[in-house]
Amino acid sequence: MKFLILKVTDRCNLNCKYCYSLNKNNEDMKFRIAKKAINYLLNFDDNIKIQFTGGEPLLNFKLIEKVVNYTEDKGNFRYAIQTNGTLLGNYVEEIKELGINVGVSIDGLEVNDELRPYKDGRCSTLDTIKGIYLLEKYDIPFGVTIVVTNKNLPYLEEFVGYLIAVGVKSFSFDLLKPKKREDLKLMPNIREFEKVLNNLSKYPVYIKNLYQRKDNYCFLNKGDLLFVNEIGDIYPCPTLEGYFYMGNIKNFNGELFKAKSKGCFAREYLYKKLLREEKLWAGLNI
Repeated sequence: MKFLILKVTDRCNLNCKYCYSLNKNNEDMKFRIAKKAINYLLNFDDNIKIQFTGGEPLLNFKLIEKVVNYTEDKGNFRYAIQTNGTLLGNYVEEIKELGINVGVSIDGLEVNDELRPYKDGRCSTLDTIKGIYLLEKYDIPFGVTIVVTNKNLPYLEEFVGYLIAVGVKSFSFDLLKPKKREDLKLMPNIREFEKVLNNLSKYPVYIKNLYQRKDNYCFLNKGDLLFVNEIGDIYPCPTLEGYFYMGNIKNFNGELFKAKSKGCFAREYLYKKLLREEKLWAGLNI
């Protein structure tokens, strides 16, 4: 299966402290760009998973509807959306009808408002929790993605227990991928995370991190991933937007990026890059 990630908008209603989208242009993807990306992958395979991301992808839901309608008779397509969940009340019925699986991002009851506030500083956690309840009510397949930092690591197991109680059956833990110097202050202790993950293995839920093979961590390791941003620019994956520019989908005819890594190539690259820069900054007394 090929994996297409479409950044359908650069707009977002939150101001996440560790956001990896650094250059905000507040643009929405046009359908012609999405169509070009889909048709490019159809040259190789008609078994494709499309994930809609952003920004906050629900802010450009009209494009998502167009993409699903365009691809429904062109092969075996699966659809997913990665959202902060705060706007699900406006679109949950349409998501159900279109058959889109949902991933909701939330980091914990204790720290989510600190790390993922609205742009005006208001708390977002309650609205995200409401979105999770709606997905459960409408019987829409969904899971929760938790970005692991040193802020929420001490509460991680307790938070997972709470989410299981409200009906969450699938989890993915995304270790923080640092893109800014200040992100280094949020980096979690990997050994502590592994202890927590080991404790969570006894829970009767699906935890993606426990099933990822070391030689096939993600589609990027196999060279089956195409990420296209809102203006059509291609990068290896969403986190690496701004690095390893591969061209624009309007005239792209190259090969997909294949990572030489047994883990998360993006996290390893960004972390090492920032550590090198940190030493440089220290030498300059910045």
